[in-house]
This record gives sequence, C-alpha cells and structure tokens, in this order.
Amino acid sequence: MPEMTMVRIYVLEGERKHHRSMADEIFDRLRKEHKIKGVTQFRGIAGFGSHGVVHHIDLAHLNAHLPIVIEFFDTTEIVADALVWIRELVDSDKIVTWKIEVG
Repeated sequence: MPEMTMVRIYVLEGERKHHRSMADEIFDRLRKEHKIKGVTQFRGIAGFGSHGVVHHIDLAHLNAHLPIVIEFFDTTEIVADALVWIRELVDSDKIVTWKIEVG
C-alpha cells in the first residue's frame, strides 16, 4: 500500500480568499481538483491561536468567527501536490501533517 498522509488545516469562519470562504475554497478544490480520498470540515464552538485571541460564538451577533478545521488524507504524493496551493492560502503554522496507516 502506498504511503499515506493526514493533513489538518485551521482557519476561521470569516476568512475569505478569492471572494469566498477560505474553508469552502479549500474543501471544493480538494474534492474537485485533487479527488482526495476523504475530507471532513469541522466547525468549532471556541478556539484561540498563537496570538491568544479567543474566537467563540456570540449569540448577540450572527457573524461569529468560529474556528474551522479541515482534515483530509490521501497518498503522500497527492497530499504534497495539494499542499502547494494550500500553503499559498493558509499560513504554514496553521497546517499540520503526519504519516498514517489505512486499513
């Protein structure tokens, strides 16, 4: 079986690139262009990053900036190809990768 890699990407709900949600842009390109084996997008209820700014749901406002985690896996070669353009959209400290075994 080929070597497999898992990727986890951290973005915020309100982050936008190319006039659309960054999370949606990544999700759609992984599905349509790279035909990734598995992608899951999680919406967090709270989180903070390296700057310590807390992002959480604010019931008084409908435009919450909640954390979004996009997780996907495929062969190391396909993942490496996808990471080229993902690193242009997302800061490298918000991308985590590790080798996995499937099956």
